[in-house]
Amino acid sequence: MTKKIIRVAAAAIIDQEKGLVLAGKRNADRLVGGYWEFPGGKIEKGETPRQTAKREVEEELNAEIIVGPQLGETVRYEYDFGIVELTVFFAKMTAHDFKLVAHSKIEWLPAAQVGELNWAPADAPLIAELVKTDVKKVEF
Repeated sequence: MTKKIIRVAAAAIIDQEKGLVLAGKRNADRLVGGYWEFPGGKIEKGETPRQTAKREVEEELNAEIIVGPQLGETVRYEYDFGIVELTVFFAKMTAHDFKLVAHSKIEWLPAAQVGELNWAPADAPLIAELVKTDVKKVEF
């Protein structure tokens, strides 16, 4: 039986001035619950991955972002519920009034420390890429 492919886009939200990255911990009752992730979700029909990242951050965090360049390559990871194809973009916030929908908590961390969290398997390969990036120099 062929597993369903789930195309997902997410945002690695950064605070360039402080060199911080926003991580969200998934609610325990959701798929991949309890893991840390970049906020995002499924790409809807007719949407580009960039549009999805922006919409999902608005829905999940009640925050507005500017979507920047892609972080690393698109990751393909096979979970028991399907194959996730994850594309992550750097983003910066223009406004927020945090209301957590899919996450039990969020944290701003220095980019060099994000690897210390227990990331969702699909997000994990991008963490090594993020740790090597000087987020203060990401071009928008």
